[in-house]
Amino acid sequence: MSRHARPARRRLGPLPHLRSVAGQAFILQLLLILVLVTAAVVAVVADARAHGTADARRRSLAVAETFAHAPGMARAMSGDKPTSALESHAEAARKRSGVDSVVVFDARGIRLTHPETPLIGKRIVGPAGLIRDELHGKTISQAFRASQGPSVVSAVPVTRADGTFLGGVSVGVKIQSVHSTVDRRLPMLIGSSAGALALATGGAALLNRRVRRQTHGLGTAQMTRMYEHHDAVLHSVREGVLVLTADKRLLLVNDEARELLRLAPDAEGRHVGALGLEPHLTALLTSERHVTDEVHSCGERLLSVNMRCTGTMRSTGRAGTPAGSVVTLRDTTALRVLSDRAVETGERLKLLSDAGVRINSTLELTGTAEKLVDVAVPRFADIVAVELLDPVLRGEEPEPPYEPLAPHRTAVGGAPAEAPSSAWASGSSTPPPHRRAGPCGPEPPSSSRPIRPVPASG
Repeated sequence: MSRHARPARRRLGPLPHLRSVAGQAFILQLLLILVLVTAAVVAVVADARAHGTADARRRSLAVAETFAHAPGMARAMSGDKPTSALESHAEAARKRSGVDSVVVFDARGIRLTHPETPLIGKRIVGPAGLIRDELHGKTISQAFRASQGPSVVSAVPVTRADGTFLGGVSVGVKIQSVHSTVDRRLPMLIGSSAGALALATGGAALLNRRVRRQTHGLGTAQMTRMYEHHDAVLHSVREGVLVLTADKRLLLVNDEARELLRLAPDAEGRHVGALGLEPHLTALLTSERHVTDEVHSCGERLLSVNMRCTGTMRSTGRAGTPAGSVVTLRDTTALRVLSDRAVETGERLKLLSDAGVRINSTLELTGTAEKLVDVAVPRFADIVAVELLDPVLRGEEPEPPYEPLAPHRTAVGGAPAEAPSSAWASGSSTPPPHRRAGPCGPEPPSSSRPIRPVPASG
């Protein structure tokens, strides 16, 4: 779990899983699935009822036409007792066909037969327009409120051979009967829909778990803020940052790394081996090593390299497989120059310190000269000779002119082995330098003035 995820989850409140990106996606998917399943059930039920109504219209019309055109129908309706002649036949036809009513009416609209005996002899009911069409000998098939309630009613006229209108046959199927057929199938339909909803919800839950694990449970605001902060830090730090994928392709690079490695503008997405880096840098970046402050050259620069793996790819099912690596680069060229200068300055300071300590350890003139030679060779010079004038050796102050005075070699260090011993022996005299004539008269001697002894403080 990322270090940023824990405080973010504490800020999300009591329902962090619902406020995270994964939680919001899960809720949206669940609502969408619920709406789709509900809409599917409603559509299927409505379609089934529509088909049931159409089937009821076809059945009622077929029964009405069959009964109206049955042999002897016109003769029975023209007889003295049409009800007794037709009632049993109408009831038998109703039961065989499965309809709710078979009604025979005369030319005035008076019922001759009906499943409910009290309604025989009464006028047929329905919309005035439909009743008028029925009494004018037209065939109708409509859904309306009839004597048995809302029904699908089909009416067919009955005529003599010469076309005289005698009445009609009206067959009705209750809407409730149509819906009951659909309602009997509704539990199976609802069960199938519930199974589909449960399956879809389970899949959405698994997807939500995977997304929550990949986003560390962060919400949209936290992810946006983290991206903005990380992007600002990435491009403002003075260290180069490279992010590599598991197959060693460059996923992300900041401006400093692009400048240090001289990468092309389209370097993202390329394999490390195609970036044109130094061979040793390419070998390092393609390895799985953990590197800390390892110095590598890149052109004229010296880069301090740190490399760490970013984690494991659990989604691939191969535990321990690296998910990628992060590389940081720091230019240490100027630091190395400053370090060399600091070492050199330190050596000089140590030389001065040693000289001060060793020279001040004695007040005797010859011993001081010998200490000075010991300090100067070989850290300051290869050969050192200390030469003093005779008055200085006697403890006196030399008076100008100094040229006639011959200096004495008081201490010598680092004399070459092949040189004559007499030339470098301590205590030997050195001839005074000769003057050379110049355009303005004789030049002063090239040697510096002799060191004057400093009297020791009491």
